[in-house]
Amino acid sequence: MAAASESRVLRFFGVEEEQVRQAASALAGRCALAGIETRAQGAETLLALTASPAALRKAEDLLGRTFRAGLYGAGEQTLADCAARALVKHDRLLACADALALDLLAPRLEGKPGIDACFDFGAGSCADPAALAKIEAGARRCKGNSPSDPVWDELCRLRAALRVTHADFAAGAIPLQDGTLTAVAGRRGSWTRHVPAGDNPALWLLDMIRRAVAGSPQAQGVSFTLHGERPARSGPQPALQLPAAPSAAALEAALASGQEDDVPLPAAAMLPRRSRWPARLAFVLVVLAAVGLAAAFRLTDGDLAALPEVLRSLPGGPGVPAHSGATLL
Repeated sequence: MAAASESRVLRFFGVEEEQVRQAASALAGRCALAGIETRAQGAETLLALTASPAALRKAEDLLGRTFRAGLYGAGEQTLADCAARALVKHDRLLACADALALDLLAPRLEGKPGIDACFDFGAGSCADPAALAKIEAGARRCKGNSPSDPVWDELCRLRAALRVTHADFAAGAIPLQDGTLTAVAGRRGSWTRHVPAGDNPALWLLDMIRRAVAGSPQAQGVSFTLHGERPARSGPQPALQLPAAPSAAALEAALASGQEDDVPLPAAAMLPRRSRWPARLAFVLVVLAAVGLAAAFRLTDGDLAALPEVLRSLPGGPGVPAHSGATLL
């Protein structure tokens, strides 16, 4: 007996509606999808699928591999839910560098499970006069005598906010003549996106936070700038240009092999990772040296010159010859 069909809504952000529709249509035959409907709301696209539960799970898995972080949730989940869950899961602290970012984020994150431990709601940042004064002073030092530029000024403010609040990420937003600049700063750099007028900057800010916290690639059109570097451009970002949707056979092969499609991404979209093993090894060696030195001081009561004699007196200690050529200085 065939399983009863049910419907499921998948939520995408930063992905064009046509791309989602093409990818879902390519899966219609392989996944026995009885119904496919899409609806775009700004940069967000909703995809409603109708099929058996097993077919829906298979289709969702394939679409997740195709669009990676672009598929952020399902059902009634919102970007605010997913951003809050990412902050709580990875135990990251978020602060706001300016009042506009706080106005965009606070109403949407308020009441989310565990968010009070990960978001200060401005209490230790832009809503605190003392902290705000320190942030502005740090931003002025960062800018120096360089010409004023809205994007550069905001990046300096975000960097100062990280130093003042000791947060893992700082969010900022400033109004522009033709839209809003949204920005998220991490420890190594900042992501920025020019949101045109008519689009929702709060959703872009939440999506940028969600991806940054999870270490996922940012949506196309989001630029990354290392701390201390001036952004290459501050104008509006071009419309999303995503690669053509893969065929159903390619999606099926990706699922069978367990590997993600190599979707080309801009070099600035994802924060590069650096190996920490050299630093960890150096730390371990320093700790071992400190422990050995402390043990030597304790054995000799602070007289390291007596260490060879103490070692010879220990049970099973090394038989160091007593002549002067073997004396440890």
